[in-house]
Amino acid sequence: MVFEIESNTDANILRIFVIRHGQTQFNLDKILQGHIDIDLNDTGRKQAELVGETFKNIDLDAITTSDLVRCQNTVKEITKHKKEIPVMKTYNLREREMGQVQGMKLQEALKMYGPEYKNQGEGRESFLKRVKGEWKSMVDTAIANNYSNYGVCTHGGVITSFLNYLHSHEGYKLGEGLTEGDLKVPFNTSVSVIDINKTTRDAVIQDFGNTKHLGSSHLQVKEQRLR
Repeated sequence: MVFEIESNTDANILRIFVIRHGQTQFNLDKILQGHIDIDLNDTGRKQAELVGETFKNIDLDAITTSDLVRCQNTVKEITKHKKEIPVMKTYNLREREMGQVQGMKLQEALKMYGPEYKNQGEGRESFLKRVKGEWKSMVDTAIANNYSNYGVCTHGGVITSFLNYLHSHEGYKLGEGLTEGDLKVPFNTSVSVIDINKTTRDAVIQDFGNTKHLGSSHLQVKEQRLR
């Protein structure tokens, strides 16, 4: 079953749409990005336009985005179709900082550092701590304001690591048809959907990596080690 990306209308639920930014040239060239502030390429801009079309009829109350330009310019394609809604930019939704391997091709980093190439900068626990803090703040604020639909734009590594963390450590359940094996690095401009009960805070990851707007419901990233 393909989950439909649509507005939540249940007053008891907060629906969060987690969107990955569009493609960059570094994505295409298999270069590790981390905190490098690279913009969308032509394909990424087209992907952003298409995901923007998907959100035309979704009643977003607010959006929080990574402050890196590849996320900000993806969000602009969503907000241009809508009434003015709050857009918050934050460092805390940035990709994991990767130290000296940022800007290196993946194969070069693997050759030089092996499987530890990811650990040349920000530690995994520090990375998860900052994303977890931002997530809690977003959810608390959204529920306090009685929001129903909330957008989040961030990076592939953030989505993969953090949604796996929410499932394995915070009790977020998986929706119909989803398995742990599906929680991989999602495709550019893919949309993942999480429903949170405003009273109990029980949550369900309803869909992960939906790319129906790109012509196929769940396109896959071939190189899962890129960040």
